[in-house]
Amino acid sequence: MQNHTEMKSECQQEKALIETEQSRLRRRIRWVSTLRVVLFLTALLSISFYMAGEKSTVLPIISAVGLVLFMALVKYHTRLFTRYSRGEIRLAVCRTDLAHLDEDYSGQRAGEEYVDAAHDFAYDIDLYGRHSIFQMMNRTCSDVGSHRLAKVLGNPLTGATAIRQRQQLLQTMRDEKEFLTRFRVELLCAAAEDYATNGRKGDERILTLGNADWEAWTASPDEFASRWHYRLLTPAAACINLMAWGAAIAGVFPYSLSSLVTILFAIVSSAFTTRITRKQQEYSRHLHTLSLVAPALELVEQAPCKEFAAWQQIAQGVGQERGGVSASSAIRQLRRLMDNLDRRNNVVMLFLLNGLFFWEIRQMIRLERWKRLYACHIPAWMDALARADAYVSMALFVRHHPDYTWPKALEADGDFTYTATALSHPLMRRGTCVPNPIEIDGRPDFLVITGANMAGKSTYLRTVSANYLLACVGLPVCGTKMTFTPARLLTSLRTADSLSDGESYFFAELKRLKLIIDSLKRGEQLFIVLDEILRGTNSVDKQKGSLALLRQLVRLQANGIIATHDLLLGTLADHYPTHVHNHCFEADIRNDQLTFAYRLRPGIAQNMNACFLMQQMGIGEGEW
Repeated sequence: MQNHTEMKSECQQEKALIETEQSRLRRRIRWVSTLRVVLFLTALLSISFYMAGEKSTVLPIISAVGLVLFMALVKYHTRLFTRYSRGEIRLAVCRTDLAHLDEDYSGQRAGEEYVDAAHDFAYDIDLYGRHSIFQMMNRTCSDVGSHRLAKVLGNPLTGATAIRQRQQLLQTMRDEKEFLTRFRVELLCAAAEDYATNGRKGDERILTLGNADWEAWTASPDEFASRWHYRLLTPAAACINLMAWGAAIAGVFPYSLSSLVTILFAIVSSAFTTRITRKQQEYSRHLHTLSLVAPALELVEQAPCKEFAAWQQIAQGVGQERGGVSASSAIRQLRRLMDNLDRRNNVVMLFLLNGLFFWEIRQMIRLERWKRLYACHIPAWMDALARADAYVSMALFVRHHPDYTWPKALEADGDFTYTATALSHPLMRRGTCVPNPIEIDGRPDFLVITGANMAGKSTYLRTVSANYLLACVGLPVCGTKMTFTPARLLTSLRTADSLSDGESYFFAELKRLKLIIDSLKRGEQLFIVLDEILRGTNSVDKQKGSLALLRQLVRLQANGIIATHDLLLGTLADHYPTHVHNHCFEADIRNDQLTFAYRLRPGIAQNMNACFLMQQMGIGEGEW
């Protein structure tokens, strides 16, 4: 596996190669455009001179050859422009990868719409929103993929087996660079085409699929295939025409009578033209969406990781459906059927075919049979595409963080373990975060973290929580070694009040604490992270309440961490020496200077810095 420097160098080389190819294509497109103009003008001038009286036989030949070459160059120019457009998208993908390798995630969607203060942990650990874990990881190219990634991150796995299966899948996907790139390019090309075709508002870098109501389309009644008299029209008309024209050829009927039969059928079929046109537009709209995602679905079907258990649900969604036809094959069938129906735009051909065997009705029956057979599977196709899009994002996160460590998940057998060394916060830039360990082993086991203001307590809690979430999602962690037992993560780090609900900060915090206690009483296994609880009350109440809460958590066999300024909580380790452990972050004041080591130390904090900081900033000056 490449290290970070090698990966960045490879990405820069790839970007340079794409830029060189794009420059070559631009030059070729300019030359082809110029040559097209020259050929067209040559053909136009040649035919003009010929029509003006110059009777040379060479002029028509020059004009004909010029027009043929012009049409050929039009097609060639279209192919060149398509290659150039895909190259631009691939270049954008490469630039995004370089930005992520430089830890610049500002260009990605942040997921503000997923922020929920009532979530178990998302609001506390910056899972969604600007400068969030979601934004750091998000490379999805569809709205359904973005929703799926948000759901995966917000609902971590609770079984060690499922976590290990996802780890194996992501380890394999990480090395399939071409698959990851092609999948994103296909979806981004689809997004650009959809944006250009529909002229919709929004981001042209994301394919919008969530607005399609496939269930309603599937449930809509058939107008032709479900009615016997329409199904009878086509063979009946064909048989009558066959007999009439056979009789005319045999000399029994005059040809005029056979022609009249065909014309009458064509006139009758015109009564259905308006209904068929409306249905054609409806099917064309759905085909447009399905055609956009067909290349990506085909990639999913051929994915190099489809043998993994974690990919099986995706493979099942796009794989062999009813009749042994995959998603991409079914879409190709629909495209062929629609191409056949589109031939009705040729009026002469339409009149003849309808007169012979009600051709339009026959095509609509075939289309409605397709819908009856496959439309019910489209939601599963879209769900599979969303899952694949989310997995690709996670695999790219793994690929671009080669220094991260794969944690070892243990089965939840009634015990609990969370031990790690050199944990850093994934959202902090490389080299800026001071790594720290964690050791929780056994049940119950609680860490009490004391320390001065700005010493690093809150950052440590978020570091521990964020890495625990990554581990439970099946991703590597920002540390050197980690062993853990998956459990439900519940935090109370920055409880928010609610003006709309008339809910104070203190009451909102009590509700969160009650949720924790009730979950423990139901026998749920939790990993609890608390920061300076009961801040909404006076110091005496806060102290008594905090001590009572921590005692209750120990009695309920809980595991977790609590950070506090209240040094009295450290005395609980005397009463529960095997279940409560004291650690601290110290602030050192030397030569009238305040320094922070940001290193976790055993024991209770000795130095507080609030008064010192106030004096340094001139607050309360002369009153100390």
